Amino acid sequence: MVADPGRWRGTRLLAHLTERLTSLHGFVDLSVHTLWLLMAQRHWLARDDPGLARSLEDRGERLLSQDGISPQSRRELISVLYNLRAMG
Repeated sequence: MVADPGRWRGTRLLAHLTERLTSLHGFVDLSVHTLWLLMAQRHWLARDDPGLARSLEDRGERLLSQDGISPQSRRELISVLYNLRAMG
């Protein structure tokens, strides 16, 4: 992630990554890691679109209940979901 992305907010990228939170996606670990980095830099991003935040939470929970992601991805996704809940 760049230090100063200017006016770029990241909502579109968040939606793109959320759609790819499935164990059937060939690059699910990369998607989870990118999501984790994005949310670490822009933790407020989920507030921009509450529907997208709900979708992220639902898809994340579903992915965690399945096999198919690495232990690192599991930790990162748990962190993202925890932070979503902490924001309310």
